[in-house]
Amino acid sequence: MHSSYCWSVMPLCERQLRDINPEDVLCDGLYRRCNIYKGGGGYDKFEAIYHRRFHSEEKLNEQFVVQLLGCPLRCPYCYVTEEGIRGQPARVSTQRLVSDFKDSGLPVFHLMGGAPAIYLEHWPKLLAELPDSAVFHSDFLLQEFEYPVHTLESIAKHKRNLHAVSIKGSNEKEFLTNTGVAFNKSMFWKNLDNLVDTGVQFYLTYTGMPQESIDRFNEVAVKRYGGSILRDSFAIGIVQYEAIKDAPAF
Repeated sequence: MHSSYCWSVMPLCERQLRDINPEDVLCDGLYRRCNIYKGGGGYDKFEAIYHRRFHSEEKLNEQFVVQLLGCPLRCPYCYVTEEGIRGQPARVSTQRLVSDFKDSGLPVFHLMGGAPAIYLEHWPKLLAELPDSAVFHSDFLLQEFEYPVHTLESIAKHKRNLHAVSIKGSNEKEFLTNTGVAFNKSMFWKNLDNLVDTGVQFYLTYTGMPQESIDRFNEVAVKRYGGSILRDSFAIGIVQYEAIKDAPAF
């Protein structure tokens, strides 16, 4: 039965709540509402990209955000914070996740981390239970493990989903500086190959990378996949959230 799996959901921690309006805290802090235009727009381009990709005019600026336990990276700028990634999770069934999402009345189910692709094998079960009207959004780091092709193929069959693939460096040194961990180059490219080959809908984001580094990465990617790989890609500036002020390093 699809609903039997329990997800390791990270409730909002004290530091994160510094950056979240009280009215956006859902289910006593188990989830949150995110308005992607809250900071004036520009940081999160999800709605605009979805509109272009799917020829839609749906209002998708508000998301139901579920934060999951765990991440292989230790990015020094991460607003989720150490406690929010590696703290004590709540065990929440797929059935309850879907029920709480429906109760929220929000249009986008955003499964985030940490590193939500750690739970990739369970995404198809969640997608199967979400209402047909729901838009599913999540994130790939390309460093979690090698993504199974059959799982990606199952995800790609659900047409109302769109994902961000996070690029955090064009070489080993830059990746280590931006993430605090070593770069698994072979896994990175294998996972990107699999995402492209299976037809999963995604766009690239670049974090902590100067333009010359982005250009170097793009040149390699275009040679490997063609120019369409850069469709809707954009750079994300590092924001100094209140949550990470005075926080100890990971």
